Amino acid sequence: MDRVDSIAARLAPELVALRKTLHQHPELAFEEHETAKAVTGFLERLRIPYKAGVGRTGVVAILEGAKPGRTIGIRADMDALPIHEQTGLAFASRVPGKMHACGHDVHTVIALGVAAALSEMRAELKGRVKFIFQPAEETLSGARAMIADGALEDPKVDLILGYHNWPAVAAGKVGYNAGPVMAAADAFDITLKGRDGHGAHPHLAVDTLAAAAHLVSQLQTIVSREVKPTSSAVLTVGELHAGRARNIIAGAAELKGICRTLEPGLSEKIEAAVRRMLEGIKAGMRVDYTLDWKRMAPPLANNKDVLENLLASARATIGDENVLLLPEPSMGSEDFAWFAEAVPAAHLRIGSKIDGLDTAIHRSNYDCNELAIPVGVRVLTRAALDLA
Repeated sequence: MDRVDSIAARLAPELVALRKTLHQHPELAFEEHETAKAVTGFLERLRIPYKAGVGRTGVVAILEGAKPGRTIGIRADMDALPIHEQTGLAFASRVPGKMHACGHDVHTVIALGVAAALSEMRAELKGRVKFIFQPAEETLSGARAMIADGALEDPKVDLILGYHNWPAVAAGKVGYNAGPVMAAADAFDITLKGRDGHGAHPHLAVDTLAAAAHLVSQLQTIVSREVKPTSSAVLTVGELHAGRARNIIAGAAELKGICRTLEPGLSEKIEAAVRRMLEGIKAGMRVDYTLDWKRMAPPLANNKDVLENLLASARATIGDENVLLLPEPSMGSEDFAWFAEAVPAAHLRIGSKIDGLDTAIHRSNYDCNELAIPVGVRVLTRAALDLA
C-alpha cells in the first residue's frame, strides 16, 4: 500500500491538470473525439495497447500483468451534459451550453491514474485489467454500444468495477449500497392527435391540450395508487407541447417523460397502466394516440461477492471509518447497469463534497473536490491488485 499511495500522490498533480483541461473542453454523447484523443495519448505514453472507436467514440485498453489471473474491467464514462456552466472557475467550460456537470472528467482521469499506477506495478499484477472509457452515459446509450462492439470480449471480462463521484459524501471517503444502487430508466413519448379549430367553436374541434392536461394528472395516480407503497417508482412528464395561438384549439399534443423503478418487472406494469389510460383518453376525449416506450437501462445492483472484495480493498486503503454504507439507493439511472447485467460487478461512490458549496450533479454550479482523484486511484488500484 505504501507504494500505491506513493505512486498516486506523485500522479495527482498531472491528473488534476488533465482533469481541468478536459473540463474546459466538454463533449456530449458520441462527440467525445478530443476526450478520446487525450485518453489514447496518455495510454501511448504508458505503452498500454488500446483500441479506439469502440461503441463509436469509446476506448478499450488492456494492461497485462506478469502473473496469471482473471480479467478485471474498470469502466470510466467520458461525456458531458448540455448545461451552461455557471461556476466562475478559472478552468470553466469554454464551450457555451456544454459542461462536465456530472464529473465524468474526473472519472476519466481516475481510470488513467489507475492505468499509470498498475503499469508501474506489472510485476505484482495478476491477470489483466481492461480499461473501458465509455461515451454517452448521460443518454444511457454508450454502454450498450460498447458491449455490442465487443468491449467485454477478447479477452472476456470476468468481473467489472464502476464508480461515480458523489457530492453527498465527504471527500476522502467512499460510499456503497449493499443491494440496489440505481434505478432502471425508461423513456416514453406520447403523441395525441385530435382536430384543431377556432377557440370560439370548441364543438367543431377535438382538443388535445385538454386531453393532455387530463392525462398528465391521471398518470400521477399510477405510482400513488397502483404501485405498492414499499416499492420505489417515479413517473415524470417533463415536456408537454400543444397549441400555437390563444384562440386556436390544439389539434395535436406531444408529451415526453421518464419512468424510474428499482424492482425488476415494475416498469412493465407501469407501461401497461399508461397504455390503459391512453385507451381511456381515446374513448372519453376522442383523441387518437401513439406511445413510444423505450427501456434505457436496467436497475443497477451490486454482485455480493465482488462488492465484498471491493470493500475489503477500500477499507485496507483508506480505513474502515472512511467506507460508508449509504442510507438509500438513487432513483437516478446509470448505464453501467448493462455491464453489471452481463458480468459480475460492483459500483462505488467516491466522495467529492466541497465544504461550503451547495450543489449536486447535473447543476450549473457543480464542481468536484479533486481529492476524489487520488482517493479513486488508490482504492481502484488496490482493488485491481486484490481481485485479479
